[in-house]
Amino acid sequence: MKTLKTLSTLALVSAVTFGGCASPAADVEKAPVGAEVEVIREDGGVVRGTLAARDERTVKVATGATARSVPRNKIAELRVVDKAKPVALPRIAKFREFTLPEGTRLAVRLDSAVNSDTSHVEDPVEAILSDAVVVDGVEVFPVGSVVKGGVASAQAAGKVKGRASLALRFTSITVAGRDEPSAIVARTSLMAPSTKGKDAATIGIPAAGGAIIGGIIGGKKGAAIGTAVGGGGGTAVVLSTSGDEIKLARGAALTLPLEQAIEVRVPITQSR
Repeated sequence: MKTLKTLSTLALVSAVTFGGCASPAADVEKAPVGAEVEVIREDGGVVRGTLAARDERTVKVATGATARSVPRNKIAELRVVDKAKPVALPRIAKFREFTLPEGTRLAVRLDSAVNSDTSHVEDPVEAILSDAVVVDGVEVFPVGSVVKGGVASAQAAGKVKGRASLALRFTSITVAGRDEPSAIVARTSLMAPSTKGKDAATIGIPAAGGAIIGGIIGGKKGAAIGTAVGGGGGTAVVLSTSGDEIKLARGAALTLPLEQAIEVRVPITQSR
């Protein structure tokens, strides 16, 4: 009899504790398509955006120019966002997830000098983020983040029709206070001018590596480069002469477009 009373008491406590809480499945069904929602996954990830669609297996959330699919069986909670009545995230929430689309630009300054005549393939190259990457008011990548990569190719003047060339490839970005770096693919390529007898020349920059070059190119004379390149590629105008080397000094400014979309986790303490 005593055992029966204990079981009855436990059942009553369970009913009081959990009876008023909607299940994740119920949360998903109650949220109207087109509403702004927060999806909290069981692993602590939080995705915020517009509820774009749902089916028996997944929920699709639009976040800016991209959309993310979250499996229903991984959802701990889904709730409609009421900006007039903000609600604190549950304790399970550990990090927000953001998608940076292909073409997102990283403004950096080189932390190591690279030259077409002295650098070698696979030489390490580091740069420092000079402008924060912000999404929905959250600094996904703050100023000072370290962007790492290496020399992809380097040809001194005279080896290829007298024109020097230099290509850099960046593969990761590290943020202080985060456990792991984010993998990226971003490149920039430069080729010295071939025009002879002119003070002004044009450097073509392939679509894969559009950039704003703020370093120094030149042999004896040298010249500053600083023309913005739009879209995925373009040209930069330089003052130089044929046969010069490409020299990017420490502090040279580059703009690196991401070649692939990336997923970034920002700890909740850094995204509030």
